[in-house]
Amino acid sequence: MKEKEQKEQKESKSILIEADSISAYDSGKENPGHSVIKKNRIKRITGLILIFLLAYGCYRFYSFYTTPNRAIQQTYLIPKDAIFIILSDNPVSGWNQFSESEPWKCLRQSPSFADITEKATILDSVLHENRKLMSLVGKRDLMISIHKVRPNFWDFLYIVDLQKISEIELLKEQIQQVYSLLDFKVTYRKYKDIDIIELTSTKTHEILYTAFVDNHYIASYSSKLVQASIDERNNPVIGLDPVFIEANKLIAGKGLFRIYIQYAYLPEILDMYLGKDDVYLPIISKSMSYAGLKADVNNNKIELNGYTFFSDTINAYVSALFHSGKKEMQAHHILSDRTAFYTNIGFDDPVIFVKELEKALSANHPSEYLTYKSSYEKIESTLGISLADDFLSWMSGEFAFTELEPGLLGQEPEIILAIRTKDPKLAKEKMASIEKKVKKRTPVSIKAVDYKNYMISYVELKGFFALFFGKMFDKFEKPYYTYIDDYMVLSNRPASLLSFVEDYVQKRTLGKDKGFEQVLSQVDKKSTYFIYTNTQKVFPLLKPVLNKKSWEDLNQNKEIVYSFPYATLQITGNQKLITMQACMNYFPYQEELIPDAPEPEDENVSVTSEIDEIDELKRFYAEKFQGNVYREFYPEGSLKSECEIHEGRRHGKYHEYYKEGTLKIRGKYSKGQPKGTWIYYSEEGKPEHKVKM
Repeated sequence: MKEKEQKEQKESKSILIEADSISAYDSGKENPGHSVIKKNRIKRITGLILIFLLAYGCYRFYSFYTTPNRAIQQTYLIPKDAIFIILSDNPVSGWNQFSESEPWKCLRQSPSFADITEKATILDSVLHENRKLMSLVGKRDLMISIHKVRPNFWDFLYIVDLQKISEIELLKEQIQQVYSLLDFKVTYRKYKDIDIIELTSTKTHEILYTAFVDNHYIASYSSKLVQASIDERNNPVIGLDPVFIEANKLIAGKGLFRIYIQYAYLPEILDMYLGKDDVYLPIISKSMSYAGLKADVNNNKIELNGYTFFSDTINAYVSALFHSGKKEMQAHHILSDRTAFYTNIGFDDPVIFVKELEKALSANHPSEYLTYKSSYEKIESTLGISLADDFLSWMSGEFAFTELEPGLLGQEPEIILAIRTKDPKLAKEKMASIEKKVKKRTPVSIKAVDYKNYMISYVELKGFFALFFGKMFDKFEKPYYTYIDDYMVLSNRPASLLSFVEDYVQKRTLGKDKGFEQVLSQVDKKSTYFIYTNTQKVFPLLKPVLNKKSWEDLNQNKEIVYSFPYATLQITGNQKLITMQACMNYFPYQEELIPDAPEPEDENVSVTSEIDEIDELKRFYAEKFQGNVYREFYPEGSLKSECEIHEGRRHGKYHEYYKEGTLKIRGKYSKGQPKGTWIYYSEEGKPEHKVKM
């Protein structure tokens, strides 16, 4: 017996000497016998793995046949402030499929994904090198939750269900020895009777906090999350939430992996990237509780499908929307192909929607209901109209809200609202009646001009849209509008409406865009709430929305963003369940080379070009809406020049500006020709010289 103890001590000493040698070898110190040590190291780790398997096999035989199962639910260990929860039933095969997909290979090139990519690369190599071992051990539920741990920083908590294997003290000891051999300094501390094992990397000095909690192994680079997980064990919140349980039940076992979103904490993540407050985020976070989505990935797209659930504090407009049915989407047949961001809202009938809205307000928001009724009655009494008969009766239930990249008349993004009518003739009659009553009862002059047989009108509808359809529509209280096919099309700027008409006349519509055709084939044609984003067109519009750092990071990853050209979100409501689908299409970005314009075959042939039409449009806009002032802009949007015009020619004062906004040239035109004395200024604003024309 004594000889056996001496032999074990000798072997233990040998292991420690070898571990020191390995550490010296890995840190770059000279060691003549390092090749032998390396082989011994491999043998030693292989031996430990065999011990794991042997211990696991023996224990499985013993535990499953002789002891009761005291396992706890994996969800009971998720801290209550989780924003995203990712669950995989088979992380090995799931990760293999995900890591081999083209979308992930593209995303991992991004510097913004550096930290995630580094950890994923380690995981990838471990799983590939130990594929046989992992297949022998079997499936293990892996759950990852994402939390905001401090201002402008979020982190992960990993929870692995080890089943009864976690009870083997021998296995725990062997795992700790492996950590030591792999250059981690292992230390311990107690937290509520649980050992937290702190693994400090001798190279990066990062600390990975781990613990065995009942039948689970938890780990995070944030000690706060590990402690929160232990706290949650006896008083679980998410794991016992009936809505989360329902979401989990509906998508259990589906998809490559599953994602759960807790809306209440969603603004905490998004606020880290936005440059200004988003008015819609609080509404969404208060109206929804959880989303449960199954995720699938292939070489062409990343797709999520599942369900989203209301909260008890749901916004009345959101409740009314998802209890009013759905509508077939048709607006893309008239929308411009310059569409960068498109939201389609649909329901069976506006009158039904308003009834649902009033029911939700009176039942759950009595003070808001009183305000709503007061506004409703004030509009009707002031104008002498019936909102139900004169305003809602001609609408069919489809509303298309779009933001377009800058068009033909300047550099400002353009906002458009298209409302599908039941009958365009009825809509025109009802709106003409409202115009007359607005003009009669309020000191507002109604403007109307004809452009290519489309009458552009202006009317004040203060409070109309916001009353029935919420904050998204408050931009259209003083709209310019016209009619195109079955739609009434509105904008807060006449330039946007004229550019929109020009696109439609030239048949440059979203419905003819090949990318949008592909997107449309992937979603349900009938929808309650649909969002489409063209990332290449929306990209420059994001600068004022994001904070400075987020914009710089995004700009650095421009080619990667452009490789996901289309993204969609569709939510379809009924009385029982709200379905949700999100998709990002992948197509490797290649910068287009614009070919030189071909030389005309006969220089004497007069050809009406698109530029001539654009010039005609600009002249029309200047004469009808800008007080006979023609303006030009630099590509990035700042004003370049402005000049008075008469009968389509420059006639009057002319000013030209530097990009920074200081005056560059001052002069006059007469019937299209420069006239008088022109003064030229330096960038500092000082006169440099004069020229007599």
